[in-house]
Amino acid sequence: MSVRATYPIGANLKKIAQACSAALEEVPVIFSSEGMIIEGLSPDKAIMLSVFIPATAFEEYNVSEETSVVAPKDEFVKAFKRATKRDRVTFELSPGSREMVIRVTNVRTSVEREYIVSLSEVGYQRIGELDIDLEVNARMPSDELANIVKDVAIVADEATFQFTSETNAIRVQAFGDLGEYRTELKQFKPLTLIESTVSAASSKYSVDHLKILAKVLDLADEVTIAFGPDKPLKAELDIGGGRVVLWIAPRA
Repeated sequence: MSVRATYPIGANLKKIAQACSAALEEVPVIFSSEGMIIEGLSPDKAIMLSVFIPATAFEEYNVSEETSVVAPKDEFVKAFKRATKRDRVTFELSPGSREMVIRVTNVRTSVEREYIVSLSEVGYQRIGELDIDLEVNARMPSDELANIVKDVAIVADEATFQFTSETNAIRVQAFGDLGEYRTELKQFKPLTLIESTVSAASSKYSVDHLKILAKVLDLADEVTIAFGPDKPLKAELDIGGGRVVLWIAPRA
């Protein structure tokens, strides 16, 4: 197996790495013919993170055969700590090696930083897509959801997402010792899409888990969210033909 892949926007990988660091113990990375995949579960199984960057989004993408590795999260995150939108990132894997080379190069100054990431495993069993029917779907500006997470975090450790067909709106509520928070999301205020197959749905989520979602929200202008009665929250971002998907388990 050999891999050489160069991605042109280091800042995007930095944000993805930060989310990996917050959610995962190790970072599984798969280089397939279609593109680069990162997917994993948090230790408590409460969060699933899935990232797909298509081969067409890379400046260079040479993969001799599908290759999967598992990297320690601290080493993986360190490689992108100083990455900016002016940096390109090159991944290199040589046949038989238990190390992955990550080179971060500033396209303006040509300054290059090289990181050697040890691989705890070579080979990884993919989790695959979750097959869950979520009744409520909505789309909104990503910064609006980021602001909601910030506001909720001030007053409580969990937030309730509630839909009713009577108002055709999603209410986000949180209650804690420091106060309470309420907001209502409607079509064009600020939702660009809202649809549901049920008349009502409600589910609670940990604010700590929502904070992990907030780390990647500025990867795209819009975010699509979906949930159902006491079901996971799914948040999906489109990143130039690729996607970042975060699943958050509901609280009882």
